[in-house]
Amino acid sequence: MTVHVAAQRDYRLVALLRFERRAFAAKVRMSRALLGWSQSEFGARVGLTQRSIHKLERGETEPRRSTVYAIEEVWRQKGLVFEDLGDGGFRAIVRASLVDDPARRPGFDLGVTAISRRA
Repeated sequence: MTVHVAAQRDYRLVALLRFERRAFAAKVRMSRALLGWSQSEFGARVGLTQRSIHKLERGETEPRRSTVYAIEEVWRQKGLVFEDLGDGGFRAIVRASLVDDPARRPGFDLGVTAISRRA
């Protein structure tokens, strides 16, 4: 009986950790979409590779505490706040500074690094 109760508790803990990992993955995907960043650009800003961001967004890996802090710091700097809800969901709060960021306006960055003219 004791083993069964302990196994049930472990299962609940694993399920809770899996749920939190998926919620964090959704926050990362949503923040990238709001910021208009690629996985590579987001990774460069938090010190991770594109592949690491990909894994985080799929919920395939448990992020290190330092990774979570680095990502949360980027969110704070950009005016993006995630508020956890009682049912396990979350709400995104987007500050006006992010909405009015000139770097996010269409046509600001055309992705062109050099233009060559041929005669």
